[in-house]
This record gives sequence, structure tokens and C-alpha cells, in this order.
Amino acid sequence: MNAAVTGGTGFLGRVLLRMLVPRADEVRALVRRAEDEAALRALGAVPIRGDLTLPGGGDELIRTDDVVFHAAARVDMTGSWSEFSRTTVTGTRRLLEAALPCRPSRFVYVSSAGVYLGARGRGTVSADRTPAKPLPSNLYARAKLEAEDLVRSECERAGCPWTIVRLGFLYGPENRALLRHLVPLLERGRLFIIGSGRNHIATLYVDDAAHAVLLAGTHPAAEDKIYDVASDEHVTQREYLEAAADALGLPRPRRRVGRRVAYAAAGLAELWARLRGGVPPFTRAMVVLMAADQVLDTSRTREELGWRPEVAFEEGIRRTAEWHRQLRAEHQERPGASCC
Repeated sequence: MNAAVTGGTGFLGRVLLRMLVPRADEVRALVRRAEDEAALRALGAVPIRGDLTLPGGGDELIRTDDVVFHAAARVDMTGSWSEFSRTTVTGTRRLLEAALPCRPSRFVYVSSAGVYLGARGRGTVSADRTPAKPLPSNLYARAKLEAEDLVRSECERAGCPWTIVRLGFLYGPENRALLRHLVPLLERGRLFIIGSGRNHIATLYVDDAAHAVLLAGTHPAAEDKIYDVASDEHVTQREYLEAAADALGLPRPRRRVGRRVAYAAAGLAELWARLRGGVPPFTRAMVVLMAADQVLDTSRTREELGWRPEVAFEEGIRRTAEWHRQLRAEHQERPGASCC
């Protein structure tokens, strides 16, 4: 098997490359910046320069019969629709335009269970019975769903097998988004538990996520299907936030706020930031992500692909805490450097 990967320098992508390289004859990874090429080579991948935000930015990546793993996207809870659309939607279209004439053996798209976070109904959710209908304010999930639709329609038109993997709430070492969003709020005492905090978050350790993506690209049963992936542990919002605070060495959140109040406050924060040309400290998408009660039905993933989560939440948080301690120690050795 030869593989072509986008997003290989990201949180999930690096783990996926570590798993792919020993199993593939060649793994090529798209990279935008020259300074990131050494990191990809260290993982055993062949760096290919390109930028999916530009026309032709993926033209050099794909070869005939490749398995394409498309993990690149704008991963953020802030930003404008044009930013999400340019990176996630247009980037996917350009990769498809580059890939499909080469006739890849499969096109795997890494999506998010966030696409369900606007659907009505209770209980477990899955691609078979839950409509993917993200709220208008969740730009990340809206862009993911538009990209999914592109993958399905363009691959079916070209006769290329496709697989979509909807991942739960990713966490683990090297999650820079955790530092970017949670640390400032925790440090200032502005991170609130929304509602009772007893709602369930569909947590997923990054190594377990990467393993599912790998199986989506290699298992014969995975063609032309959507898979939901999350841990089988029912971690609550309160448990997650307290564990994350402990891992970061910061005080646990103590105060609570109602969901409607939090959502309205986030809308005002977004409006104020837009008027001032800044970045809001929290957004409506963050509120929905943390306050939703979501349990994913992963039975198809388990039964058809033989996937099982291997890292328990307690162990995953322990590994995350160890990574953060190492990160702080490295920054403390550099005078004037800021960590997190």
C-alpha cells in the first residue's frame, strides 16, 4: 500500500503517520512550510510541498492506487465562515480535483461527530439514524459536513471508493488547541461549567482515533460507508473539564452557568470581537460542544472494522498531563519564553 496524507503535521495527523509508516510501502505527506519537512521525515514520511488553499496546491501529492487520508482542515472554534470554507471546503475540493484523475484506491475523509450537534432527539447518535445538521453558529462542523458532501458526490461520480470517519471529542498529548482555548479561560477563572455538567462528552483518545482512520483506509468492509468513533466511557462535561484542568496544572472550574445564558453571552462576545477586530474568548460553538449530551453508537465501527478503544480516559489524561509537564519544563529552560 502507498498512502498520501494531508494534515500530517497536525494533532491527529502525526499519530496517523506513526501508524501508517510501518504498514505502507511509501507514505507521502503534504506540507505547507519548509520548516515542517524535517518533522515529517523523522516520522518516516516523504514530505511533498503544497497548499490546499491555493489552486493546484495538492497536484504533486497523489499517485495511482494511493490510499488518500485527508485530515487537513481548519481546526478551531473561532474564525469567520470564509476562513473555514477556504481551508476545509475549498481545500477538500482542490484535493479531490488532484486525486481523482489519479484513480486512488480509496479516499478517506476525517470528519467530526460535531456534525450531529444540531440534530433533535435523545439517546445515542449514529450516521444510520441521526441527521447531520450542525447549528449555523458551529462553523467548524458546517464546513466538515460540506466537505463530506463533496467527498461523497465527487468520489461517486469518479467511481472512487470513499470512507468518512466521524470522530468524537479528541484529546491527548500535543493537543495545542486545548492550550489555546482552555488555558486562558482557566487562568482567568472564566471557564464555567455549563448547566449541571452531567451531560456526556464523546471523548476519544488521539491514538484510538488514528487507529480507526487507518482501518477506514485499509479494511475491505469500509468502502463507501460512514463510521462513528468514540470511547465507550461516558465522561461527563464536569469530569472532562476537571481532568483537563488537573492535567494543565490549573485550578478546576467551580462556577456554573445556564446553557441559554452561556450561549447568549458567547454570541455577545463574538459580536464584540467582530466589531473590535479581535478574537472572542469563547464562542457559541464552544458552548454547544461542551453542553451537548452526546453518546456515539460505534457498533458499526466495532463489528465491521474490528476497532476497539484501547486507552481509558484516566490513562489518556495521565499521558496528557505528562506531556504538558515536559512542555512547561522545556519553556522554562528558555529565558523569556512563554508556555501556555
